[in-house]
Amino acid sequence: MNKNNSFPVYSISISGILSWQLHALNNEGNEGNQTLTRRYYIVDRRDFITKKENPEPLKYVNGVSGDMLKHIQAEHLHRIATDENLSLSEGGKEFNPDRIGYDIEKATKDKPYFSEKEDSLETQTAKVLNDCTISDLEGFMVTVKGGQTLKRESVIEFGAVVGIPDLVKTQSYFHAKYGKDNPTPYNTQVSSGLYATVLNLEAFRIGYNPHSFDYAIDKDERKKRLDALLKSVLYTYMQPNGAKRNTNLPHPDYFEGVITISTRRCPAPMVSPLAIGENCYLQQIDSLKDTLNEMNGADTIHTFEFETMAQFADRIKEIIERAQPWESDHAEAIE
Repeated sequence: MNKNNSFPVYSISISGILSWQLHALNNEGNEGNQTLTRRYYIVDRRDFITKKENPEPLKYVNGVSGDMLKHIQAEHLHRIATDENLSLSEGGKEFNPDRIGYDIEKATKDKPYFSEKEDSLETQTAKVLNDCTISDLEGFMVTVKGGQTLKRESVIEFGAVVGIPDLVKTQSYFHAKYGKDNPTPYNTQVSSGLYATVLNLEAFRIGYNPHSFDYAIDKDERKKRLDALLKSVLYTYMQPNGAKRNTNLPHPDYFEGVITISTRRCPAPMVSPLAIGENCYLQQIDSLKDTLNEMNGADTIHTFEFETMAQFADRIKEIIERAQPWESDHAEAIE
């Protein structure tokens, strides 16, 4: 890697359009023999802009929740961390939803999780960050003995993957489950279309202890965790796990968008593809990049556009090769 082309990473955002065909990734339950897929109301201003008679700004569209995307990403992160021997607590190794809370709960009086010297939020948080990559990146909240609450906000934030109005369709299909007795009829909802996706990575927070105002792990370890986090994002879009995949495996046939990176204390710009107008979100992000670079200095914002899943993978690879962990001697205003 050419060190001259490297840059520190403060934050990373992704704005893009996904095409998923014939999927049933996120269901809300059943009503009788009918599977119900997740739907969202969103406001579409196009009817007003075009001065359409009887405008209908509220659109009811199919979507996949941010919770589902976060769980998919955490699964991939667990596999990556295991494969690359990154530090994991016992709860992290087992992919327990309580993460570090599992270790604290299983600790005994003879073998406590925290030593007598680790009796403050500062020292306890430092131990957790050292012990568990997943707790560091995905966040945690646990009450320890004495009533203290240890918590950490997730480094990665997902928005719902939501259908673009008039470009997404959900249909109901009849099926029959055959057994020894009479077949059981049921209906499954399957969706196809173009979906808007957004996410944000607060990369500067990897390994950061807000109670001591410094990093609990060294630069090399933070680099490994940053790379693992970026890989897990790539794998999330490559393999969107979810419901009904045994017979409704999604056909992912298109992914376009832009990855933005900030190298100073400035948000990496993000604009939803729900923005009105062809390529409007890309144009806005490009303009924001220019403005923020003028305000804060050249190379404050880097952008990496992509038009296919293969290009997205190339961009993630390039960022991994060039990105360096954020370093600062000043406190961060977080949590």
